[in-house]
Amino acid sequence: MLLCFGCGTPEVPISEEPPNHETNGEQKEEPGLGPEKNSVVDELKSDIDAGYLILVNKTNGLANDYKPDDLADIKYFAADRSAEGRFMRETAADAFHRLVEEASSQGIEILMTTAYRSYGFQSTLYNNYVAQHGQASADRFSARPGYSEHQTGLAVDVSAASVDYSLTRDFAKTDEGIWVAANAHVFGFIIRYPEDREEQTGYLYEPWHLRYVGVTAAKHIFENEMILEEYLQFLDKEMED
Repeated sequence: MLLCFGCGTPEVPISEEPPNHETNGEQKEEPGLGPEKNSVVDELKSDIDAGYLILVNKTNGLANDYKPDDLADIKYFAADRSAEGRFMRETAADAFHRLVEEASSQGIEILMTTAYRSYGFQSTLYNNYVAQHGQASADRFSARPGYSEHQTGLAVDVSAASVDYSLTRDFAKTDEGIWVAANAHVFGFIIRYPEDREEQTGYLYEPWHLRYVGVTAAKHIFENEMILEEYLQFLDKEMED
């Protein structure tokens, strides 16, 4: 049974402003799970058991034939993109729908451009990029087949009419991109490849690439300006203590 924490109405306030993590010269507190650590750990263990915190990156891959067994339709998508990618794992799809609907209630339109990708689809995409840009360049912005988060069914690329539904870093400067950066964590998503973190993530900044990790993890990652790799290392230590 897949458990979903935070699938009801978000308890974190919705923001209309971009995130601001400045500390005005004060030393940041070391991240921790707080006084409610036991209940937080229970929630995280459920999300881990459900696979929402699976790590897929340049060194952690998936089997060629891996395909989630709970893929569900995405309701909000850019119409000119492949229908093959209009799916996410059910819990992630539900969370994405709530994100889009909350944004819409504030006059912000956000649509999916691609979500789930099979090994074969990613292989075609990656090979085309290599042919166009060379392997060294392609490896900075495209995952090799078997090493793409999209194959997990937990990743979604988003865009808006303001950038013609393209995947561009200009999205970060739009009202839609600013809203996403400030609020995605409320619904359990993180910006997986943040700005100035290519050395750690292996990929260029992608303000459009959202990854579902569950509300508990997403809130902590957002508040502590972490990437997923850092968070999982932190979590291992916290759960050992």
